[in-house]
Amino acid sequence: MIILLLISATVRVTFWHAMGGPLGRTLDDLIMRFNREHPDIEVVSVNMGNYSTLSQKLMASIVANRPPTMAQAYESWISSLWRAGKLEPIENFARKDFTQADWEDFFPVLLANSKWGDTLVSLPFNKSVTAYFYNKDWFREKGITEFPRTWDELLEVAIKLRDTLADKWATAFSPAVSLFEMLLFSCGGQILDSLELYARFDDSCGVWALSFICDLLHKYGVAYLTTGYQYQDDFITQKVAMVVGSSVSYSYIMRYKPPFELGMAPIPDSGCIIMGTNIVIFRAATPEQKRAAWEFIKWFTSAEIQAEWAIATGYVPVRRSAFTLPIMQAELRKVPDRIMVWRQIEYAHTEPRTAGWLAGRQFLLTEGIEPALRNVLSPRQALTRAAKIVEFELKKY
Repeated sequence: MIILLLISATVRVTFWHAMGGPLGRTLDDLIMRFNREHPDIEVVSVNMGNYSTLSQKLMASIVANRPPTMAQAYESWISSLWRAGKLEPIENFARKDFTQADWEDFFPVLLANSKWGDTLVSLPFNKSVTAYFYNKDWFREKGITEFPRTWDELLEVAIKLRDTLADKWATAFSPAVSLFEMLLFSCGGQILDSLELYARFDDSCGVWALSFICDLLHKYGVAYLTTGYQYQDDFITQKVAMVVGSSVSYSYIMRYKPPFELGMAPIPDSGCIIMGTNIVIFRAATPEQKRAAWEFIKWFTSAEIQAEWAIATGYVPVRRSAFTLPIMQAELRKVPDRIMVWRQIEYAHTEPRTAGWLAGRQFLLTEGIEPALRNVLSPRQALTRAAKIVEFELKKY
């Protein structure tokens, strides 16, 4: 009878996510640790494999009125879920448990991006920042002593790095929205207007940004296109001198023990963008499950756990105080470039949060960026076309 009472007292909560591979193993290790430290709570980790599947499963669970207790979610998903009344605001718990010091400890941009109106709906979960990774040995051979700080300098450096005789390239990348966004923000441009109803990426800043990328490929011949993450593999095998990625890419690259000194650097001209998801609690859960989910979120976003999470994965610690802890200080002494990359969170840019951006982002890639990179349309023609399609998608919501 005593055993049965103990079992019934454990609150079981389900956590849907899309963290696979080493990142998923790190997350599962932390979840098991939380469960050991909180014997009255059992967090059940459910890996959906990828974000597309996670999104589909979440929407299906809403229709069936059987959502998980909590889940990873991009802001564009949260916009839909919040408008539909399916989420329990994190603020309902944080207002009681967080001190003023806690609120001030979170990076402001991450808290701002977790609010809808004045309500804290979510909290940041796995947030990364964009960064450049470069072969320091190769740079030294060419007499380049530091990573370029502006896009103009990056072009100059790329021309120096290109070695046509050895078939070595300055850089490579797959068609993607993120590189375009970084250049766009560096120019002072916007993706959408302030109401998130109209495209702004097709203005002069957008045309300049896409033209710059196209010029790397076609005018100067210092870059080439790949598929998927092939550009990272080519970087590791020293076919290219530098690639852009997220702060999480560091862990991936180091697993392959590159035969050169790896450098990391901030995005030129303050063009860094924030990537990754937030964590939400669903309203359909019982009061006990919601409270248990909050206990996990509060634990996971503590400075101590964030420092461990960041060191193991490359994600940005969501709290400033995580940088002051001994384990983080030791890591930064070992890999000093990491602090410059992570600290971009102080000024990094965010993507639109409207529900229409989920599809709109894909249309920007397929109808705007990719046709220009493949020389099918000029940057201006491609972005003008993409803007019309994206605006049509935005108006559906």
